[in-house]
Amino acid sequence: MRLKRATFRHIEAEIYAYWDTLKRIEELRREIILSGESPVAVAAGQEGYAESRVERRGTRLADSILLREMERITKAIADTYARAREEGRKVIWIKYGLAIDWEPPPEIKAQMEGRNRFDLTADQMADIASMDRATFHRYRSGFVYGIAERLGWY
Repeated sequence: MRLKRATFRHIEAEIYAYWDTLKRIEELRREIILSGESPVAVAAGQEGYAESRVERRGTRLADSILLREMERITKAIADTYARAREEGRKVIWIKYGLAIDWEPPPEIKAQMEGRNRFDLTADQMADIASMDRATFHRYRSGFVYGIAERLGWY
């Protein structure tokens, strides 16, 4: 079974935005935790249970659907990346600019310097990675499908 084109593109967009998503996760956490920075007041809840603003903030943090989904996606990307081999990581870095706890080889960095990865063709990217175009696509697709599998989208 193949991924739908829109799903494949969506996963690629999430890969491109990986670092921005991590920053946004931290911002959301900070906003939830720091919202209503006033002294803690205890009031009776609807069911008669004591409820405080701290408890409500904690519940909002735990229940934030957006936050959980963003964390789930970034974890799937990081886990799939951690399983990738050296050649796969080269492809991922050339295509998406993603390097998690890994440094691309200096010769590949030098070849990519001053180039916009969005303007490169698949053949040019494969040449930079010193591999055949089909191999390049296999690594790229394998990474995206691995993420889709971890997310349950495939």
